[in-house]
Amino acid sequence: MTAHKVQGQTLTNVIMDLDCCRGTEALYVMISRVKSLEGLIILQEFKKSHINRRQSEDYHKERK
Repeated sequence: MTAHKVQGQTLTNVIMDLDCCRGTEALYVMISRVKSLEGLIILQEFKKSHINRRQSEDYHKERK
């Protein structure tokens, strides 16, 4: 499933491939859909910088 598809849903289990996330917004949506950390599986190791990205330019434009 994509981040768009899971938006608004609550899931018991989520398997994530962080390489598929194009921005912090999609990453947040995907992680926040799972009920607990026990139900979250991330497919590969990732650098902290991968999840500490700045928000996209589109996000900032929408906030104005």
